[in-house]
Amino acid sequence: MGDVPATLVADIDDAPDVPGAIELRIWHDDPEVAGIGFVCPCGCGKEGWLPFQPAPSPSWDWDGNKEAPTLTPSVLQRTGCKWHGWLTAGVWKSA
Repeated sequence: MGDVPATLVADIDDAPDVPGAIELRIWHDDPEVAGIGFVCPCGCGKEGWLPFQPAPSPSWDWDGNKEAPTLTPSVLQRTGCKWHGWLTAGVWKSA
């Protein structure tokens, strides 16, 4: 599988057919972005949630870029397709 753009959408529930779609999510009482909801970049349609640090493990470091985010470490779908890769500069890259 090649690189897949991380398409920013308002709600991933409205974009299940957009592989790699991302939604920036906030907590109700905090305006800071708390994590990214995403549609698996492999095309299987599975949704996932990547909380940002300092959330308890597992959590990801985010570079703060809303249009072309980079997360570390890598992302692994633990169920379903088991996709593994990185979100770098707004692009999902398979491992």
